[in-house]
Amino acid sequence: MSVEVPAVGETGLSEGHDPLAEARRKLFPPLRNRTLAQAAEALTSNRVEMAESLLARFLERKPRDPDALNLMADIARRSKRFEDAAQLLSRCIEHAPDCAGYRYNYAVILRRLDRYEQALAQLDELLRKDGRNPLYRDQKAAILRMIGRHDEALAYRRELSEEYPGSPEAWLHYGHSLRGAGLLDECIAAYRKAIALAPAMSTAYGSLADLKVYRFTVEEIACMESQLCVSGLPAEIRADLHHALGKAYEEEKLYAKSFENYAKGNALRCLGVTFDREKLTAHRLACESFFTEAFFRRRLGWGCSSTAPIFIVGMPRSGSTLLEQILSSHSAIEGLGELADLDIALVRPFASSKGEGQPHEFGSGNSVEKNALVYAYLQMLDGLDSDRFRTLGEDYLELTRRRRGGQPSFTDKTLSNYSYAGLINLILPNAKIIDIRRYPLDCGWSCFKSQFAGGGQTFTYRLADIGYHYSNYVMLMAHFDRVLPGRIHRMIYEDLIADPQTELRRLFEYLEMPFEESCLRFHENRRAVSTLSSEQVRMPLYKSGVAQWIPYEPWLGPLKAALGKVLDSYPYAPE
Repeated sequence: MSVEVPAVGETGLSEGHDPLAEARRKLFPPLRNRTLAQAAEALTSNRVEMAESLLARFLERKPRDPDALNLMADIARRSKRFEDAAQLLSRCIEHAPDCAGYRYNYAVILRRLDRYEQALAQLDELLRKDGRNPLYRDQKAAILRMIGRHDEALAYRRELSEEYPGSPEAWLHYGHSLRGAGLLDECIAAYRKAIALAPAMSTAYGSLADLKVYRFTVEEIACMESQLCVSGLPAEIRADLHHALGKAYEEEKLYAKSFENYAKGNALRCLGVTFDREKLTAHRLACESFFTEAFFRRRLGWGCSSTAPIFIVGMPRSGSTLLEQILSSHSAIEGLGELADLDIALVRPFASSKGEGQPHEFGSGNSVEKNALVYAYLQMLDGLDSDRFRTLGEDYLELTRRRRGGQPSFTDKTLSNYSYAGLINLILPNAKIIDIRRYPLDCGWSCFKSQFAGGGQTFTYRLADIGYHYSNYVMLMAHFDRVLPGRIHRMIYEDLIADPQTELRRLFEYLEMPFEESCLRFHENRRAVSTLSSEQVRMPLYKSGVAQWIPYEPWLGPLKAALGKVLDSYPYAPE
């Protein structure tokens, strides 16, 4: 018998309200052992310490019991010790290889660790024995979308919506895949189908709000307002509804009501979440102290010689998806989206070697906090030789190879890689780094009103935190400009919008590639896009994204104050 690790809930298939829940119940039947059943019940009621105590005593007597190990994996997952959870679930499979529940949980944890190919291998093994299981197909579709295999993901989502037409969650996820493929009319229809089946489904309203081309009807606004009047509504649902209403009132030019709803939504998302500004500043100062001109001069010529990677770095909502779409319209460049491979190849091995199962996190989520360099890592870099730096670069390229096609160059649009600029220069000295920058009030306001997938980018919940984050980013990039002059190309969003041909010709000179007219017709590129800007990149360049902050200026005092001199000196760093 097995108990599901609650991370399985990430599939989004609603327990108790969806026919797919039956598949989960069959996969994870009740435990027969009384002690383990008590531990499972304690976990269900969030009494983690009690569950851990019961399990620890049980494992002293039966250290190989897979049900107990599976529950311990749940405890590790809850505390974000995903490596520990993976090791425990691997032992479960070793002791009970035919138990589908353990293997499924293992796949979910591997996904959390960004080990997508390994997770797919586990799911394929499950599908080989039970090819129509909706849980397996749902999880596989999610991973396929993450690694850019959008057509395959869309096929799975279409199947699930057809087989389970009464499942609002199936329609919701189908809508996400349709959006990434650029099928907006079908996407909107799928989201509306989800709402028709479950009028209280806040995530569907939030997804419609994220469609920049969508305008809520009067009836939809009234429905969302009525939902907020329901007592006992969970904070997460209220936050989704406030976010959608913020967009709805923005379209109606009711800016006070719009800001009020955006602010309420973010306040709810802040509950239980901390963003440590001081640690972020400490990280920047550590990098400035460590990465000196002398440090790089002593290591000149080290690293892997590949010219394939093009890193796009900067802040969220800065125009990075647009830039990647432009670059991927070039015959020699493919856009791979946001990759976790630099983090996997570098930070995690070093953190693990210091006894830390996970990278150090400034706050939580999938933003720069997660990817920031740990101090142990900086210290260890000083002792590495040229062969090790070359190997690290080769490791990164090997990890990206699984997603690449036939083009000689590719983009990695993990924006938080700006904090890795020094590392990139060491391990891939011929890689290109493009820093795309947008006016801080436009960028900051857009961050504040956006919903980021997976609850990441926790600094965007407060205006002051956004300004603080932006300032640290600008100052760190200014440091790399000083110690690595000419190494990083800066693209100013407003200049790109105003004169795309001039800016793109400058960009391709830096990339040492011939300019191609197809890059000006980027909106004709039909590649799948899974970020918040998936609609904009399928339209010609427009200037309406400039100065969107102005109607909200009365409420942006905390953002301005936190930006300080960085705001006045834009697009440069303050002296």
